[in-house]
Order: sequence, then structure tokens, then C-alpha cells
Amino acid sequence: MINLNKAPLNPQPLVERITGAVALLRLRLKHPTAVDAKQAAAAADEALEHLRLLDSPALQLAEALHIGTTHYPHPLTVSVGFVGREQTRLQLTVMDGPHLMICIQANTVAGLREQLAVGYVPEVAA
Repeated sequence: MINLNKAPLNPQPLVERITGAVALLRLRLKHPTAVDAKQAAAAADEALEHLRLLDSPALQLAEALHIGTTHYPHPLTVSVGFVGREQTRLQLTVMDGPHLMICIQANTVAGLREQLAVGYVPEVAA
């Protein structure tokens, strides 16, 4: 079993473990004698624990980064983070080498996606 107090911030390893557990359960259903029932049940329990570890902020950052890198491909550098007094707003920053190209803030991932879809570019103070 996993230690719930030491959950990784990166959701990808958790997703891979969950995928493995689901594959084991599928194998159990297709070939009941190939996988022991206790082993399949343990895999299902572990997958549920992993799903509970996926926290919303980590998933929001991962999705925002995916949106940003899709919209602004390499060689541009895309970074995301939470900003604001309560660290609740998403900020997407795009840089071309040492030069800041764009910095967009949104309350949600959907809001960020919408701003990029309509071609929103924030005004730069003179």
C-alpha cells in the first residue's frame, strides 16, 4: 500500500498506477483464473487510494500547462502557477528566451482556455 502522507505533487505517477490497476481488473474479468480475486481486489483498493490522492490544484496546473504548451509550442517557454492574495488565480506566462511575451490570468482552467481561444492579449502598461 501507499503512504498517504507522502503523496507526490505530480499526478502522472498516480495516473500510471491507476491505469495498471484497471488493466489488472480487466484481465481478471476476461480471464478469471489468470488473476487471483484477492490480488484484483487489492489492486482496486489501491486504485481508489490513488484517485483520492489526485488533488484539484495539481490537476488544474497540469491541465493549464498542457493548454499553454499546445497553444505556444517549443521553443517558447510556458509556465503556470497560482497567483493572487489567496493563490487561487491561474497565471500562464510565456517567454521567448529572456523576453516576456505574454502573461494571462484566469480564475479557472476553462477561463484560461477561453481567453486563448479568442486570442485575448492583455494590454501592457506604458
